[in-house]
Amino acid sequence: MAGKKPQLTSLETRKQLLLVESELNRAQLLNELRDFKNEVRALKNQMQAIGSFAASAAKLATTFSAIGTAFTHRDGGDNGKSSWISKLLNGARTGAELWTTLRSHLK
Repeated sequence: MAGKKPQLTSLETRKQLLLVESELNRAQLLNELRDFKNEVRALKNQMQAIGSFAASAAKLATTFSAIGTAFTHRDGGDNGKSSWISKLLNGARTGAELWTTLRSHLK
């Protein structure tokens, strides 16, 4: 009996195949989780870059707003209307304030 291999029943063979398949599935899941983790990390870095850019844009808008007050003037003949530069800077200021508000709520 030293040279004979024991015969596996179909049930034992199926059990071993299922165990091997389970190990393969486990390895594949670990690889997918690692890939997902890397994607989340890359997305986080992109969001930080966007946040940094938005903060810089908000600071720039504030600077333009401060400079813009020098360009705003009202003439008596304008019926109290402000210049287009003033409107542009007010829009930029509003956008910057909205962005900082949204960003603070997201944190």
